[in-house]
Amino acid sequence: MAYFPFASPYGQKNYIPIQRHVHEHYLPTNLCQFVENSAFLSHINSQIIVNNELTCALGSMFYAIYYRKTDIGDVRLSPVKEHLLSLENENRVKTGNMQPRVALGYGACHDLFVNATLLLDHRELIGVPEHFDEITTKEEFLKSFTYFFKHGAAAERFMSNSKLYDDYIKRALNIPGTKWNIGGNAPLMAKRFYMEGWKVLFAAKMSNNLKKYIPEEIQIVGGDENEDMKDDIHMILEYKADAKFGTYKAPRANRYIVHNDENNPLLSSLEKFGEHLPGFKPDLLVISGLQMMDNYPFKSDNGKDLRAERLDLVKEQILSQPLKTLAHFEMASYVDLELLKHLTTKVLPYVDSVGMNEQELTNLYSVLEFGEVSVVADSNPRIATALDQMRKTFNLIRQQNRKYTSNRKLTRIHVHTLAYQAILTVKDSSWQRTKAAAAKASLTAHRYVCNSQNIALEKVKLLLDDSFSTTTDNDNTSRVFFEPTKPVACWEEILNGDSVEICIAPVLICTEAQLTAGAGDNISAAGLVLQVEK
Repeated sequence: MAYFPFASPYGQKNYIPIQRHVHEHYLPTNLCQFVENSAFLSHINSQIIVNNELTCALGSMFYAIYYRKTDIGDVRLSPVKEHLLSLENENRVKTGNMQPRVALGYGACHDLFVNATLLLDHRELIGVPEHFDEITTKEEFLKSFTYFFKHGAAAERFMSNSKLYDDYIKRALNIPGTKWNIGGNAPLMAKRFYMEGWKVLFAAKMSNNLKKYIPEEIQIVGGDENEDMKDDIHMILEYKADAKFGTYKAPRANRYIVHNDENNPLLSSLEKFGEHLPGFKPDLLVISGLQMMDNYPFKSDNGKDLRAERLDLVKEQILSQPLKTLAHFEMASYVDLELLKHLTTKVLPYVDSVGMNEQELTNLYSVLEFGEVSVVADSNPRIATALDQMRKTFNLIRQQNRKYTSNRKLTRIHVHTLAYQAILTVKDSSWQRTKAAAAKASLTAHRYVCNSQNIALEKVKLLLDDSFSTTTDNDNTSRVFFEPTKPVACWEEILNGDSVEICIAPVLICTEAQLTAGAGDNISAAGLVLQVEK
């Protein structure tokens, strides 16, 4: 890193860090002209000889400064919004005979949304926050919730104590603002695909009451027509950014999910789903909801591992599809190492795509590389950190592809965070329109969390810096400069012999969050809708 002095407009002497090697093809095309014409140059120490590369670098910084916050707010917001919307409008889902078809498994539930800090009393917290794989007592519940709350990290845990769970459900129903909605990865993703113009089939055992949340055009399979169903209930403890719980403060809005499921851990809709797949002929198969198996007390059947057997059936269901049907696995919050290891051998080697948030990315990489669970990670990681983990995860899953002689190879990873969307796709694979997909996912993140199709700039902020490193490797000093009029940055790399495209899109973060649970499902689905074509 080199440091160049310049005299600021305010008189004091400043030092700006300049990377030694700047990849000019990452830079906006107008920046060199911008710096040549800029009044800022009059402030640069006249003793510095500025070459073309440095001129572009300085131009990028000054261009970024130009677009930073003013007294009227962050002036980057309007051009970012305009150009993300333009990318979305230029790329549509096809209709008629070209309408894409998606089949999604497994499961559904009834979500009960409740204000976390009204449901739980911080005065009842004894001791320090702590992580538990499974919740059995009130004390563990409070410690576990607070552990993730203070990190602003999403989490999902199984509560084996049915009486305690029922008590909290009753308490939640008496809290103002508590509301019901449909839950589960598959139905939420199914609704998003349908909203975006896809033909949809999804698998779940559901009561007639719960089916009312699903548009009639979506085909639901998995249960018997006259079966009397009792829906599993998931309790969604939501909190906003800067919410306080005793001495702890949430760094971002998020949710903590707790459940006491009976149906979903068994993937009880799997067989019926398999019967309908040949006739439906999906272009995309989505595997989700497997986190319901996490720490669930499966009963042993003559020494057989029932969970492993069910996952073997998931594997067979993927393998039964023609290779032209792309397969996507939706990652979730897992802490059961045995289950995670099953996923790395029975699911991940056989899918084309994986979607996850920043917590799940760190956890998946940790399991693949070290055989260890990562319980919590940075809730707003640097882009360089996430990209490094994506590259390593890509290579590790590719090793699994070879180890298990899979006919499918991982060709896509989508990571969604609070601040940005990151999508990696293999060039010349079946995935289309990666740049537009990143923009679509970003817009969906805002719309869903704000619970509004309209993007109001007074409810928006950006957390993306004016430039970012593409890796944490100190020997590689390449940077991407953020240009508000071209907000989605894409470039190509070679990973393990494959040419890949990586696209980063800033998220117009909703500052008045209305929904948190289900955001990841909607974002992942939105990222897929433009990437699959007949």
